[in-house]
Amino acid sequence: MDLYRRLAEVTIAQNRDGELPDFVVPLLLQVARTPERFTGREDLIAKLLLAVEEYETYSNVCCEKIGFSLEDINRTLDHLGVRY
Repeated sequence: MDLYRRLAEVTIAQNRDGELPDFVVPLLLQVARTPERFTGREDLIAKLLLAVEEYETYSNVCCEKIGFSLEDINRTLDHLGVRY
């Protein structure tokens, strides 16, 4: 399965079954649905996919970081030029 299709599936699942906030879903789906816009940047797409797969609402609460936070996702989106 390609990165973009997997990103769409994971985004929807994490929003439905996890705690991924509604407001970030359109940005993630925008990336997933326009792969031609991100040609050659698959390393960042893979990083974004991993962050969504391992999204943890409270990743920065304790002394060690567990999973990825919304800040991590937003930082990667920003590197891709995708903004609110």
